[in-house]
Amino acid sequence: MASVSVVVPPCELNEALANQSSFFATASGAALQVREPEPEALPEKWARSRRRATWSSKASTASGYAESGTSGSPRSTCSIAGSVVSLSASPEGCRRVQDALDKAASDSERELLVSELHGHAIKAMRCPHANHVLQKCISIMSPASLQFLIDELLVHEGLVRKVAMHRYGGRIVQQLLRTCEASQLRGLAEAVLQNAVELSCHTFGNFAVQHLLEFGTAEQKYGLVRIIERNMQRVARSAPGGGVIAAALSHAAAEDLVWIARAAIQDPALLA
Repeated sequence: MASVSVVVPPCELNEALANQSSFFATASGAALQVREPEPEALPEKWARSRRRATWSSKASTASGYAESGTSGSPRSTCSIAGSVVSLSASPEGCRRVQDALDKAASDSERELLVSELHGHAIKAMRCPHANHVLQKCISIMSPASLQFLIDELLVHEGLVRKVAMHRYGGRIVQQLLRTCEASQLRGLAEAVLQNAVELSCHTFGNFAVQHLLEFGTAEQKYGLVRIIERNMQRVARSAPGGGVIAAALSHAAAEDLVWIARAAIQDPALLA
């Protein structure tokens, strides 16, 4: 079969190759091979057309990267890697970290970012900005991934009480009590029980007791009811303590409420 080679301008070549084939059968049966002309054979107007096409292609590619967020730089969730602790301590930075946690492609990628907070959890709990990062972690990560928070709270005796009474740290204790498994929370719940009276009378600490009354085990709720019973006068006479008693009445087992009722009637002033 005869073969004929034809030089075609770029603009016409694009149309000729639209079907992704470089050979077309002619009526005479000869094979027509379409090829692009060599650079030196290009008239100036064709060369200009080729340069415009190349620039347009590059611009389109760059635009596509910008829209998809997949530029040549690392993914946005990875762009904060190595800086999670420092970023979490500032208003703008903590929002960046929370956004990265939300947009992480997988749980493993999210856990890799959060691993930078290990060993810094207590400081983050007390930070007006970083505590929001920890709250984000609690809201979107599995309970098992939050174990480091519980472990760091239990490193030193009395630390749970201090953090629970903190303006920002108290939020973390409350959300852990709400979210994590009972098997994870034994140590944390025990620390709340040991300090239940002081926490119940504290402006922020009382919320940890209320959360344990709502989300704790039956045994933990019973333990709190008996503590309230034995310390009714002190708890009931404090403004925060009133919220704790209300929580006990709402969430304790019906058969345990008798202990609170007995304690209340022994001090008529409490019923006035």
